[in-house]
Amino acid sequence: MFHSSTDLGSQVLMIYQEMDHRIKRLQDATGLRCLTGCGTCCENPSVEATVLEVLPLAEQILMMQEEEMILAAIEEKENQVDHSCILYRPHGPDSEKGKCTYYAYRPLLCRLFGFASRRNKFGDLEFSTCKILREKNPGTVRRAEIALFEGLDIPVYQDSFYRIGSIHPDKGFRRLPINLALKAALEILYWKRPRGWRDAA
Repeated sequence: MFHSSTDLGSQVLMIYQEMDHRIKRLQDATGLRCLTGCGTCCENPSVEATVLEVLPLAEQILMMQEEEMILAAIEEKENQVDHSCILYRPHGPDSEKGKCTYYAYRPLLCRLFGFASRRNKFGDLEFSTCKILREKNPGTVRRAEIALFEGLDIPVYQDSFYRIGSIHPDKGFRRLPINLALKAALEILYWKRPRGWRDAA
């Protein structure tokens, strides 16, 4: 079955919204939250995504007419051999805390990190959070572990990656450094856009 890239992006975004809802239930039940202003995971140069996972993000960048700026910034980072995410701003204006500039459209790993479970080698679910939360809020992490044990439905890393990838295996299973995945998604959408699409939007 043929799927346009925009249709694929809409499907992915719907799944993201469902996952966000499940993560919010975990947060409401346990009080588990990222530390204010923390962007340690965003600074990790090893973050990867598939082209499919960043299609909603690329779609929004095109709608905001920022694709040329983003692509130029990605190229500059490539020249500097800097693999950190192009969308993360460590420090905002007036000493504002760092943030993701497209937070609502962030890819799968960025949504799940710190708030999902994974299957161990025996197939059992284990809560998987970040090192900082374990160190700073061990009691809250323990509540999350208990909630998972008692049956709270939260996303599972392996299942979530497979669910997204299976929508379109060609675009959904090959993992790339996040900037390269975004670059590929932007190029796919840019060349497939009908002439005058912004005026129609």
